[in-house]
Amino acid sequence: MATVAPVAPTPLGADAVIDAVVVDGGTAYVSGQVAFAGAQGPLLGKVGVDVDTEKAAAEAGTAVANGLYRLIETFGSLDAVQRALKLTVFVNSTPEYTDHPAVANGASRVLLDVLGERGRHARSAVGVASLPLGVPVEVELVVKVAP
Repeated sequence: MATVAPVAPTPLGADAVIDAVVVDGGTAYVSGQVAFAGAQGPLLGKVGVDVDTEKAAAEAGTAVANGLYRLIETFGSLDAVQRALKLTVFVNSTPEYTDHPAVANGASRVLLDVLGERGRHARSAVGVASLPLGVPVEVELVVKVAP
């Protein structure tokens, strides 16, 4: 993890109205993640005008790494993760932008790099009009975990 994203995101505060990870049986649902590096804010902007595909893919990689850090907070390590099930990548883009899968590949590569074959997953890459804070990318992750 340290080579992919050397700084873990700041844990959610006690006053948070959501959980970073919800576990139901053998499935863990990771709340939407953006590319924070510790307390340092993510890149801002819209893909296709402010942010290019390569930078957006890097942001997607950092965002999914943050999701993996959330799983580490929950389980103590990634050993409990049996496999990634579903990755959803939301891309804040112009209406004309159509290379959403290339942005999502940044997150998919991180899952494969960190988890190996356990990182293979189903995926959706979706263009949206805006995202929280004005970030270019947000990811959601669903994984199968040891009961």
